[in-house]
Order: sequence, then C-alpha cells, then structure tokens
Amino acid sequence: MQIGFNFTTNGTLDMVQRMIRERQIDYCELLIDNFFHVPANELIDAFDCPVAFHIMRSQHLQMDREALEKMARRIRLFIAALNPIYVSDHLLRFSHNGMNLHFLGEIDYKQYDAVRERVERWQEMLGVRLHLENYPSIMEGGWEAPAFYQRLCRETGAGVLFDASNAICAEHNCGAPVGLWSDIIKSTARFHVAGYGASFIEPYITTDSHDRELASDTLSFLSTMRMSFDKPGATITYERDWNYDYDSICADLQQLREIFPCTEEKAHDSLISSVD
Repeated sequence: MQIGFNFTTNGTLDMVQRMIRERQIDYCELLIDNFFHVPANELIDAFDCPVAFHIMRSQHLQMDREALEKMARRIRLFIAALNPIYVSDHLLRFSHNGMNLHFLGEIDYKQYDAVRERVERWQEMLGVRLHLENYPSIMEGGWEAPAFYQRLCRETGAGVLFDASNAICAEHNCGAPVGLWSDIIKSTARFHVAGYGASFIEPYITTDSHDRELASDTLSFLSTMRMSFDKPGATITYERDWNYDYDSICADLQQLREIFPCTEEKAHDSLISSVD
C-alpha cells in the first residue's frame, strides 16, 4: 500500500514538500481543478514524487456538454504533462431545483440510467479510467450505494475511489454496515481516509470533516480488512483540509504505515506500475 496526502491549496505547499522530503508520503494527490491557473511545468517542478488527480467541482452529472468539454480539455493537458497514477471524481448533487447547495448532496441512486450516461460521457471526455468516490451518507443512501457502484463500474468500466471514513460516517448516520462495501474494497486499489466529526447543529450527524486525527473505528476498520485493502499498486490518500498540524498529520500517517507496511523499494516500484 502506498500512502499519499491531498494537496488542495497553495498555502500547504511547504508542508507537503516537507512530507515528501522526509518520506512521510509516497505520492501526492492534487485537487486538480484548484490549480488550473498554474502552468503544468510548475506543478511538475513542485513535486518530487508521483501524483494523482482528484476532481472536486466538475459537476459532471449536471454540467452542460460545452462547459464540461472545456474543463476536460484543461484536465487532459495536465494528464499528458504529469501522468497521474489515477484520476478521480465524485457522484454529487451541487444544486436542487435551481438553487446551489451549501453542503453538497447525495445523488438519488434510483436514477441509475441518467448517472450511467453522464459517467460514460465524462470518462470518455477525460480519456482515462475514472474512479468515483462514495458519499458519507446521511439517510438511506448508505444502504443503496454499494450495489449502485458495483453495477456502475461493471457497465461503464469506471472504478471506485473508496473512502473508508465516508463509509464509517454512513454507518454512524444510517446504520449501513461498512461490510456492504466488502466486494468493492477487494476489487479496487484506490482509497481515501480522513478524520470525521459531529455536525454543529441539530440533527447531529457525522460528517467527513477532514479536520482531525483518524478515529479509532476507522483505524480498526482498516486493520480488520487490511488484506482486502492492501494489494500490489494500491494507494490510500490521507485527507486533512483544516487544522494543519504537522505532527498530528504525521502521527496519522505513521498509523497508516503500521497497518500497511511497505519498503521504500516496493513503494517506488508499485507506484510506477500502478498508473491507470
């Protein structure tokens, strides 16, 4: 298992470069649509390690074709220049009845055909295999999502970016056991993990907050299913978007390293051979 860190804003560049120098991480996952303004060669020079791409705001399930193609052209330029290990995105609702959502919403898993068509189109535009992240469900979606993702991947050729902490959040919120994702965990090699917390207002739900250290049940989940997660070329990206305490982050990275030990030589060889 190769361990990475998400790079989302310029303000964390020095910290991420320090992680690379100190070999805390094996690769860096770029929130690529935050860096469209940066020339590709500057990104190449900034990271002395392999990179992956995570897309946040493509809105590919609702964006019109012309706007989506414009974004795809930009991303393809970065793909050609940086040769990412993988490219990932989300299945999210950004608006409802014409109004933008403050917190991005879960899709309706009953609308399979419409989602499949959009995923096929977006994947074709990007020209690479697309990995789609699961949502930290609040309601019944937590029960429906695993089978939906299995069918979607089978019929589109896309993959899953399985977020372990999102599945834990869903279990807390709606009771959907993380075991529902067992087959997907075995079949994918792309993973996310982060700290989670309770919402600030009622009704109190568990949110994928990315602002604290990993919870004990998340670590237990990873340990218990270690053999399903860990496989040749597999990657797990640790996310922290707030409270950038270097020692705290490195403590979590070390816990992941203890669950998924890997020698430096194997890490390099696996990353080189795992490009999707």
